[in-house]
Amino acid sequence: MTTPADYLTVTQTARELNLHRRAVIHRIAAGTLAAAKVGEARTSAYIIERAEVERIKATDLAAWVDALPDG
Repeated sequence: MTTPADYLTVTQTARELNLHRRAVIHRIAAGTLAAAKVGEARTSAYIIERAEVERIKATDLAAWVDALPDG
């Protein structure tokens, strides 16, 4: 069962990923960050599952490690 603690707002997600809010919204629009829109208005909020944020953290870290020069 999911609880409210299992979901984050765009602002909370931005803090977790060390990004600006606009960068989070851009990732949502680009389809690289899964989110659910709350409401039907153009300015409706998004909620993001904490598991999705953890997936992004792991993916971004792996990409950063892969980009390091061989030492």
